Amino acid sequence: MLKIIVIQIQEQSPGSKKCDKDWLAIDGVRYCKAIAEENRVKEYGYSISISFHSDELVTHRGFYIEFRAFSHTDPCPRQFKCSDRSCVPLNSKCDGWNDCTDGSDEMDCAYKRCLPQSYKCLNGKCPKKLNPECDGIRDCEDGFDEMNCACGRSQVTKFRIVGGEESRPGKWPWQASLQLGTSGHICGASVISNRWLVSAAHCFQDSESLRYSIASGWTAYMGIKSINKYSNNQAVMRSIKRIIVHPNYDQYISDYDIALLEMEAPVFFTELVQPVCLLSSPRVFIYGTVCYVTGWGAVKENSQLTKTLQEAKVKIINQSVCNKLYDFLITSQMLCAGNLNGGTDACQGDSGGPLACLGKGNRWYLTGIVSWGEGCARRNRPGVYTKVTAFYEWIHQHIN
Repeated sequence: MLKIIVIQIQEQSPGSKKCDKDWLAIDGVRYCKAIAEENRVKEYGYSISISFHSDELVTHRGFYIEFRAFSHTDPCPRQFKCSDRSCVPLNSKCDGWNDCTDGSDEMDCAYKRCLPQSYKCLNGKCPKKLNPECDGIRDCEDGFDEMNCACGRSQVTKFRIVGGEESRPGKWPWQASLQLGTSGHICGASVISNRWLVSAAHCFQDSESLRYSIASGWTAYMGIKSINKYSNNQAVMRSIKRIIVHPNYDQYISDYDIALLEMEAPVFFTELVQPVCLLSSPRVFIYGTVCYVTGWGAVKENSQLTKTLQEAKVKIINQSVCNKLYDFLITSQMLCAGNLNGGTDACQGDSGGPLACLGKGNRWYLTGIVSWGEGCARRNRPGVYTKVTAFYEWIHQHIN
């Protein structure tokens, strides 16, 4: 059998389907360019009759036709057959692009084309499902999406940070206090594995009097509620071995405000010390999602640090709205959360701490890192956070 793939006629009949200029007759049916493009793929029997007619003009004469012979039992040999019976290369199947006009080459695909923000299996493939990790279903052939899923579990099932309330022990077990020598609590951090913490890069910029960039000066405290009482037998203390500040960090606009801290020795997870989950996709928590920010920061602007861990309920704010409020200083590596009416926010001393959102499987996911803002809990001045999903690959390059 024969299949015509392409028909091109040099001189078309503009605005007309009568084929009154140049035309091609295939088995007695006339085609001119306007019609030929609508019938790119036509199947015929084992033989066809083709004749070409041209008008009296000597320009734009001729035609081009491409056809393929095939067996009626296999119309697309060594190719993928689309639902409309057209053929595309085999490697077009499930490559993330609609090569078939009806999109059938992208249907029933377990995997998709990998993008920078895609979740990637250990074998390099990217599942089509949005956020496949830790949902109890094996989406990667190698099972990587269901490994390391003991994260984001709070031991407390009601939810000062400004406008917040004291937190209960074990409710936010990934919260860590970063303390520098005799200076005490400086910044917050989040436990993301038994050896690694994540915090804000601006916490480790040297001043004239203190060397914040020296790892050996820092100690991380986990499993605690109060930053000056460690009587809890389950409290964990670890020296910091290494600080990795993102190479693109810009202290002037607070862009790429993220840093990783490697602990001197691994921690053993308990009810009070647990890692928070990380997400690979940037579109999981939509605008308006309720999340929680935690830390030992000031409970009002220009006040002293609080002694006990505080929590505050905030909502993720539309990126374009926040960008306008902050005179277009919000980059794609940032997100905003808070209350546009004011009253609830992170504040001094909360820097580097977590913005966590409850996701699928009743797990908590690290969505943001406390980065900057204008004042604390002011109207139309929400908190600005480092968008953790933008750094998923960078984080895993180091901690794995």
